[in-house]
Amino acid sequence: MAFTPATPIAVTLPPSEYPYRFTELVHFRGDFDESIMPGETVNPKGVAYHPRLDRLLVSLSPYHGDVMARTQTINTVAFNGSRARFAPDYQMFRRVESKIAIVPESGPPVDAGFTPGDVFIGRGPQTEISRLSANGDVIADNWVGFGDGGGMWGGICFDTEGEFGGRMIAVEANGKIYLVNPDGSFTLHFDLVMRLEGVEVAPATFGPFAKQMIIGVEGYSDDDPHGGEIYAISKDGERSLLANIGYAAEDIRFIPPNGGTYFQTQLCFDRERENRLLSVSSSQFLNRLGRMIVVNEMTGELWEVAWDGARYTQQQVGCVPGRWSTAGFYVQGTELEAGCFAVKTPRIPNWTDWQLAPGGFTTDQAPAAATDAFDQIVLFAKGLSDREIYLNSTQARDQQLAANRPEDPLDGREWRGWRRDSAGLTTPHALACTRHNNRMYAFAAQSDGRILHKFYNAVEDELTIQPWEEVPGGLLTNTGCACATVNGRLVVCAIGADRGIYLNELAPGGRYWSGWYSIPGGGGTDVTPTVATFQDELYVFIKGLYSNRILLKARTIDGDWTPWAEVPGAGRTDAPISAVTTEGQLFLFLKGVDQRPYVNVASDTGAWSGWNVLPNSGVTNTALAPAALGNRVALFAKGIDDQRLYVRSTV
Repeated sequence: MAFTPATPIAVTLPPSEYPYRFTELVHFRGDFDESIMPGETVNPKGVAYHPRLDRLLVSLSPYHGDVMARTQTINTVAFNGSRARFAPDYQMFRRVESKIAIVPESGPPVDAGFTPGDVFIGRGPQTEISRLSANGDVIADNWVGFGDGGGMWGGICFDTEGEFGGRMIAVEANGKIYLVNPDGSFTLHFDLVMRLEGVEVAPATFGPFAKQMIIGVEGYSDDDPHGGEIYAISKDGERSLLANIGYAAEDIRFIPPNGGTYFQTQLCFDRERENRLLSVSSSQFLNRLGRMIVVNEMTGELWEVAWDGARYTQQQVGCVPGRWSTAGFYVQGTELEAGCFAVKTPRIPNWTDWQLAPGGFTTDQAPAAATDAFDQIVLFAKGLSDREIYLNSTQARDQQLAANRPEDPLDGREWRGWRRDSAGLTTPHALACTRHNNRMYAFAAQSDGRILHKFYNAVEDELTIQPWEEVPGGLLTNTGCACATVNGRLVVCAIGADRGIYLNELAPGGRYWSGWYSIPGGGGTDVTPTVATFQDELYVFIKGLYSNRILLKARTIDGDWTPWAEVPGAGRTDAPISAVTTEGQLFLFLKGVDQRPYVNVASDTGAWSGWNVLPNSGVTNTALAPAALGNRVALFAKGIDDQRLYVRSTV
């Protein structure tokens, strides 16, 4: 029988031009071979990121077997895909979809009395919830239960905004929504009298429904007219139909304000292959911060609900890849279950003080720095008076020297001294360099706009014998260029006469160049753009042409490009940006409009720190030059008055 869905507040937009691109993190198999039957299908259900463990917790359920048996388990999953059993002596009833909620490190739940890092999980067989410690100890097997309702399928979360007293919000399947205190006592807040799945609290930026609880309706069947509805419920019990994705809402998440990586569980009843954990890289969310994600269990679709400052909108933003076998509630195969964001706080290091780089070299441009195959820093710079190209590099690390100089930015390495390139090439611009296939490549733009390159081997010091050659493709530029090695390719970036951003890529093996091509989606700048590798993706950074904002566009592993988005933190610059990746983190540096150096750090989940001025900052009038030095970052800058080079590093 046909039905007309209720009209939501949110306006439906056409599907996004930038749908989510998923990568498989891990494929679950083998967990129940011994306890149930050989080849038993492993169905992942709930998922949550635990900051203290730096792991994802995933509840796993066997497909076959007694529904009243305690056969569900919990895995920890690392970002490299490795996994292990969490709380090996604890299991949940198979009858429920075990949703997971973790007490945050701070905020209203902690203020209310919850212990940071504690794990709460739907236990079953009805509406019972267990409480575990961060190390997997069972604090309370049956911490709270709400009676013989439809089961704890709807979801659990914490009030992170404070409107509901920092309490846990627990949603049972048949519509009842409870507020739970740290001691396990609870009150019924609202009864929607519908089949519910998905619960979150809206952030303060989410328009008129900010800080309200957001509830999804899965529905009881294909013909349930409420399936897919999304409700906002206030602390006073006011209910509003915010959105309607049309069918089978399963999970609700808000995109974090400083970014993060999204993880989505998928299960399959009819074969092993689709029982997996998928991820969406953090770069894909930078122009979507603060929006709400709604998962459709039965179609594999994901939707976003957004507040644009004047209205709410809803928009389909993609579908999980691969085979799909569910035809509806009565013929179920592949399904989507819970999702979560991993938001890891960036590690902010301490810094040594600035030290004068030896050799008395002077320049009017930023240097270029990189680390060679022997973990030595190689520095290229343009001479101040002759505009010719010079090289300096460090020598083998002296362990005793390093021990005696704890504040040494080079950790015991000594400089070899400046050597002039014998070709006599001149340039008006800053240089660029990177290591590719154990060769150090240097790039220079000449006065006529041509971009030249050469390489040298650190053992043979081929800088003086390898000739400079033009990068194929004929692009002319009026600035310098930038380079990085990404997924085995050396990527060079420069702006053309039209101020557009162009790339040229040297393939693995170093034999073939792609030729210059414009990056999709337009964009322009008037200073040298920057390229970097992060989360196995190509990142392109530019200074906004007129806004001076720091903008980012990324190419995903599959080759799709994200739209331009501002790097979180509202930084501003009038000079090129520089970047380096080490220990899983991306460090982004700029010269502020106040001439002080700033840094913004993205953790290995893609959560940004925001822009912070470096301690004992000093001033410079050119870009900065970072290089990864083991687990440290060495940073070079040019002095304004003496035009000499200075160095400092993280410690």
